[in-house]
Amino acid sequence: MTVNSSSSSYPAGVTPTSTRASTHAQYDDSLRLGILDEATRRLRDAPPETLGLRPLAASQGTSTTAIYTMFGGKAGLLAAVAHEADRQLAAALRDALRHDSVEGDVRSLCRAYRLWALDNEGLYGLVVGEPVRSPRAGTERGAGDPDEPLWREPLLEVVDAAVDEGVFRAADVHEAATAIWASLHGVVSLELSVWRGSVSAEQYFETQLAAILRSWAGGSAGTARTLGATGTDGAAR
Repeated sequence: MTVNSSSSSYPAGVTPTSTRASTHAQYDDSLRLGILDEATRRLRDAPPETLGLRPLAASQGTSTTAIYTMFGGKAGLLAAVAHEADRQLAAALRDALRHDSVEGDVRSLCRAYRLWALDNEGLYGLVVGEPVRSPRAGTERGAGDPDEPLWREPLLEVVDAAVDEGVFRAADVHEAATAIWASLHGVVSLELSVWRGSVSAEQYFETQLAAILRSWAGGSAGTARTLGATGTDGAAR
């Protein structure tokens, strides 16, 4: 009698494929969300190399198999965390906008960017890590383009409004946004790595913010001086 070795170890009606499907069915959206939320929490103030998959999986009552199945491994999980961090930063920037004045929105957005980075140092590194996800000049955002960060949208909107209303001089909006972001990222990175905890850190940031506003100011020299004068209390001087 010939025995089919490919199916002899499975009960009647059960195949290797259906067994795998049954296993994967255990990994539902709630488990995926739980893993992602916990990974995001653990990486809020820590670098990605500190994230251990076994303790992360154990905290959700599962095994690392679930992480590999749903995220493809650690790299895929970190990419998902980076996307979530991108979404959170974009929301923080939008929440900072009051729409009472373009100049006020520019200031509020820049300050919100700094505060989010300080409160989420580990996530900030994922959002702007390699490759740097900057608002690239000269590129148009395609709908649903996964390579374009969400946080760039409120930045582009306020820069576009500033140029349109003459608060900023006439310029390509993407180029202006990139230059402004580069200045913000530079001063924020210095605060995270060099000035952390310094009583002067906020003033250093405000000085850089004033320089950004002066460099892009439209209209008269008086307008440039007004835009470039700020205080750490958030009021224009």
